[in-house]
Amino acid sequence: MVYLKLKISFSENIRKPNYNQLNKQTMKTKNLTLFVGLFFMLFLITATSCKKDEADPVTPPAAYVPVFSATSLAIDASTIDFYITCVTDDYELVKVEVIYPGGLGSETFTGPLMIVKGSPITFPNYFTRMSGNWTFRITGTIKSGTNTGTSFVATTSVSVSGK
Repeated sequence: MVYLKLKISFSENIRKPNYNQLNKQTMKTKNLTLFVGLFFMLFLITATSCKKDEADPVTPPAAYVPVFSATSLAIDASTIDFYITCVTDDYELVKVEVIYPGGLGSETFTGPLMIVKGSPITFPNYFTRMSGNWTFRITGTIKSGTNTGTSFVATTSVSVSGK
């Protein structure tokens, strides 16, 4: 048998890595990743911390209330009658609350009753004459104009002097 002795040298066939070149490539990758990360972080902080303008709260328009006038008519020395007129709109009367002077009492009269603008309403009975401010709280629904269908509660008053 014949043995051959072979000398194999790996050092000749394999190139040694260039560590300087590998370090440069690794550093470039690390720097690029760091730069992109910092840029993204700065973008997130800026985008989420901006103070946003709050919308101004919208205040609803004031409810429309028609204008009423009240007058009194002395029937005799101890009784009085009242007439209430809407000077702005046609309306459907739901109820009228009559509040006596000084809050000494009240009476409620209910509708429904359709009233044309300028037409006075009166009550089925007379009132005992008392000095002071008589207040009338009228509840109803507008039946004409731009506010048709709007419900309202209006107040008017009339001052009555002594007997």
